[in-house]
Amino acid sequence: MTEVLLYLHILLFMFSFAFTGGLSIFLARVARSGDAGAIKAAFAAANPLARAGGIGWILTGLAGGGLAQALGYDPAAPWLVGTYGVFIILLANGFLLHLPWQRRVLAAAPGPELDAALTAPIHKIASIVSALCVLTLVFLMTARPG
Repeated sequence: MTEVLLYLHILLFMFSFAFTGGLSIFLARVARSGDAGAIKAAFAAANPLARAGGIGWILTGLAGGGLAQALGYDPAAPWLVGTYGVFIILLANGFLLHLPWQRRVLAAAPGPELDAALTAPIHKIASIVSALCVLTLVFLMTARPG
């Protein structure tokens, strides 16, 4: 059973990262093109995938919690408590910063409104926070410090 949970946890992590972090990198590159039609098409196509990635992150956390319990880890272990905190920050960042930015870009009219949405610093800040969270989660899951 633990092997299945471990496989599921890792698979969901990769899926979720690809559909959120990977899409974010791709959308940033498309945004730099300045082509309003391509930007709108890419953001519209990415929207359901990003939503699936967000759901995937939640499932990743549930699988990880089940795995930790199945392996008999102390739920109050410092590395798990740190994981809970970083994971909450990652989810909040996605739902409170990334998602509204993507919606703003989709709703913007081509021209100055779209340019303002694309150059809003919130995307860069959210991307840095996401990257730091993912790197921290990988460290905590592999090193299990404390």
